[in-house]
Amino acid sequence: MLKRSYFIFALVLTASALIATGCGSDSGSSAEPPATTSAASVATTSAAPAATTPEASEDVAVSADGTGYSVAFLLDLFIDDGGWNSTFGRAIDKVKEAFPGLEVQTLEEISPGTMTTDIAEDLAMDGVDMVIATTYVQDDILAIADMYPDTKFLTWAGWQTADNVAHYDAATEDGRYLDGLIAGSITKTGKVGYVGGFSFEEPNRALNAFTIGLKEINPEATVDVVFINSWWDPPVEAQAAEALANAGADILAHELNSPALASVAEERGLNVIGYTSDRSAEAPNAWLSSFTIEWGPYFIDQISSMIAGTWKAELTFGGLADDMIGQSPYGPDVTDEIIALVDEARAGIIDGSLDFFAGPLMDNQGNVVVAEGDTIPFEERIACCLWLVEGVTSGD
Repeated sequence: MLKRSYFIFALVLTASALIATGCGSDSGSSAEPPATTSAASVATTSAAPAATTPEASEDVAVSADGTGYSVAFLLDLFIDDGGWNSTFGRAIDKVKEAFPGLEVQTLEEISPGTMTTDIAEDLAMDGVDMVIATTYVQDDILAIADMYPDTKFLTWAGWQTADNVAHYDAATEDGRYLDGLIAGSITKTGKVGYVGGFSFEEPNRALNAFTIGLKEINPEATVDVVFINSWWDPPVEAQAAEALANAGADILAHELNSPALASVAEERGLNVIGYTSDRSAEAPNAWLSSFTIEWGPYFIDQISSMIAGTWKAELTFGGLADDMIGQSPYGPDVTDEIIALVDEARAGIIDGSLDFFAGPLMDNQGNVVVAEGDTIPFEERIACCLWLVEGVTSGD
């Protein structure tokens, strides 16, 4: 798939900056950044390009397997959390496979703020060629990046680039819409319980897409959401799941990292839809499915271009069409008919014939947020959404 570039224009959304970390930290202190500011070049990526070109030097050709280069990943929680950070664990494995000569460091539980800044600076001083942060630490990196021009930095969900600072994000809404189709096909009570960490653009966007998919199949269905103000708090997650089940939800879904919801669903004979990873081992009977995030091709592309000497500081936002969103295995309750429905929708999203954010859309306060004939273009989605779509009720 070719790399596409375009320009996005969005307002700075300061509310989200107050809670800005990627969906892994257990601190509860931050979330996704303001969307974007002035016009910025954004690219979507898929498979990695060749590491060398006919014009490449002999040194580049020799180092195509990564020999002589080093990369460090900064994770804000632990790599086997089963959610957000585990998506990066899978990607790191793919990077190691693609570049057997590459020196790869993985640093866990690196909190945003001075800890990130200090560690990133130490790595740059040690000569690490690329530092990849997996949560929102844009300002922490920009504070030191210009002092280390030979080190390239990637951060999740940033928007302000520099000569050696790029940012990336995934269109999780693509996968969540498909998850909603599954939920709408399975639910008998018409009630889905959804536990999230924080309410800001990215989680809201995914929740909205999930609800749109749900209601396309079951127009009377609703999603009751609880935000627990943390990305990792298994006891509170379980408590919220129990409350939602007691209120009549027969499917539980979440945007959190622990196996708590899967365990509650399994114990109570419900169904569960996961978040970014396969939780079927914890809930073999309850499991339905989950979208996945596949960072590997993007990181391979970035490292390849670094080795080839063609790397550019870009903003990257990728979805199904860019192979950045995948799908976990299906559970036993997902029929062949449902799988065919999901496959058809996936193909429509990829070829552009299906636009789940096409209007008219109402928010859950009765306001028109997308008018008839309008939509939220893919390149502008990253600024959405500070609203929740019709059909979402909040229990927090």
